[in-house]
Amino acid sequence: MHNVTKVHFGPLLSEVRTKVDSKRPLLRYLVDKREGLRNIHPKELLTSDFSCLHSPFSLPDLSVAVELLLNSVRVGKKILLYGDRDSDGVSSTCLLAFFLKSHPSFSSINLEVMVSSESDPYGLCKEALVKIKKVKPDLLVTLDFGSSQADEIEELTNTGIQVIVLDHHEVPVRIPTNCALVNPRRTDSVYPEKKICTAVLSFKLVTAILFRQSEEFGKVYKKIEFKEETGQNQITYFQNGIKLTNETLTSLPLDDKSIFPYPENFTTAIPVDEERKLFFYQCSNIPDFFSGLEEETDLAGIGTITDMMPLVGENRHFVKLALNSLTKLYVGDKKRKGLSELLKELKLSPHGVTTKDLGWSIGPVLNSAGRMGKTEEAVSLLLSETSTEAKTKAKQLLSINEERKERTKRNMDRVERYFQRKPERTAHEVVFCYEPDMEPGVSGIVATRMVDTYKKPAIFLAPDNGDARGSIRSYGPENVLELLESLSDHFLHFGGHPEAGGFSIKIDQIPAFESALYQAAKTWLSEDKDKPKIHSIDTDFTVLTEEIGERLLKEWKDLEPFGQGNPDIKLAIKNAKAIHLTPLSGGKHVRFHLIGSGSLKYMIWNKGEEFQKFMSEHGSFDLVGSLEENFYQGRTTLQFIVEWFGITAENPVVSN
Repeated sequence: MHNVTKVHFGPLLSEVRTKVDSKRPLLRYLVDKREGLRNIHPKELLTSDFSCLHSPFSLPDLSVAVELLLNSVRVGKKILLYGDRDSDGVSSTCLLAFFLKSHPSFSSINLEVMVSSESDPYGLCKEALVKIKKVKPDLLVTLDFGSSQADEIEELTNTGIQVIVLDHHEVPVRIPTNCALVNPRRTDSVYPEKKICTAVLSFKLVTAILFRQSEEFGKVYKKIEFKEETGQNQITYFQNGIKLTNETLTSLPLDDKSIFPYPENFTTAIPVDEERKLFFYQCSNIPDFFSGLEEETDLAGIGTITDMMPLVGENRHFVKLALNSLTKLYVGDKKRKGLSELLKELKLSPHGVTTKDLGWSIGPVLNSAGRMGKTEEAVSLLLSETSTEAKTKAKQLLSINEERKERTKRNMDRVERYFQRKPERTAHEVVFCYEPDMEPGVSGIVATRMVDTYKKPAIFLAPDNGDARGSIRSYGPENVLELLESLSDHFLHFGGHPEAGGFSIKIDQIPAFESALYQAAKTWLSEDKDKPKIHSIDTDFTVLTEEIGERLLKEWKDLEPFGQGNPDIKLAIKNAKAIHLTPLSGGKHVRFHLIGSGSLKYMIWNKGEEFQKFMSEHGSFDLVGSLEENFYQGRTTLQFIVEWFGITAENPVVSN
């Protein structure tokens, strides 16, 4: 809530209902405001099924990866899956491992699963290479890293190990050779989506394997379409759900008998483009294809949410499919024993698993294992074969998550004291924090909270196994990898996404790094001409207290899931008056009601003392926040989560 300098109030609900010509004016207004949603068909906005997903065969090297895997299984070669420690790495590794272990076609597979530990640097570090060579696999599949590690991969391939890389991180100029690099960010990728997580890539690989084993694989379909502008027929050929280029066509031994007509009369419940429609049609011809894939969506959805992928396009569909699959898993008896027992231990609402559950309950628990140096515990849970084993593992993982929460709390207390002693450090373009008593493993969480507090890019650094490891998080659209690249001489390793990065550094290099950081950050941000000079809050609607309730929430329910690229609906309330204020956790949080909004509870997290002081000085105030459903102790209630409170003037804002 620091540094807010302007609040842009959205229109009143009555204005939108009057001006927008639609049966659902609020929903129409919100969709039109969101670039990632406004141009899709209404039915695709409201519903998700497998017809909404793209064919995996347009991913670079995906077909090569399928053949490598199937050939390795066929001749009994040793396969090693090696995943990253975070939630996406664990989800992608376990999704692929579970499929390969449980599918009848691979009953004789020689498979081993490993994940990096918290003490290891990122990716194919020296420690990882030692572990891999000790296992002596014939085929290595890396998950959630590898794109930027050409030297290490070539070192492995030179020893005779075949390599598949499933990764979604930035691709450098020099990419690994002699391996199958499945990454949608490759410059030669024609896959319609660029920002999909590795768990989704695992799902795509599983889909492609199942399709490869069917009679539909390799079939060529021809679509004839008359074009009025030319007065001629246009012929398009498809194979495995993607359009064929002229270059590919000339290499295929085609004749009329081997070409099938495009299924013009085949209809889908959701209108989709011709490639997706054809691939869905082909998959529909394969017995039990979608029933087998349904459970594979759960970990793909978890990875999408926890790795903060934009919830538009295909990602939106994956999360919705995952929520449906997880709900069935929670209330039924499906094959994923580990995930089923974890859902039960988390005591989620039996009415349905929500996006909030993925981001705030399931994901953090899976992530906590890697943060606490116990990644194998999360893998062991997800690959559990019996309910008894799974229940024990789920309890252990929840215990690890409690340790993670306590470590985060201790670090946040130290961060707060650090900046109280040295407030001048918050004046830099990047907020930086390091002290020798900081605890490792939760640097990403702490850096994110620093961003939330100071509204700037933030770096948190902690000692770890003789060196130090840090995380950087962006505040806006700036690319943090560019900043890390400019400072790379200081690091042992670095990597990540444009929005979030990590690095390791020798402790004696930290003072020089911090000194160089501030000047580098000035240059970095000065080159970003679009960076806003002030921090403003844009709200979707301005509402009256009496308008807030479950009925209002239902008006935009179909926009879920909310997250990156499709944020939750932000509401503004003017001239609010609080009553029945209740401090929580010793005043750290606070709950209250507003005059006019009945029994609806308003919650402020981590700023309770500031709000109480503010209330002692002001009779009324403005606030910004969002509505959400909260399930606790068997009851679902509605609450309003306050993001900002203060007193606004016509132009500037007086902020708390």
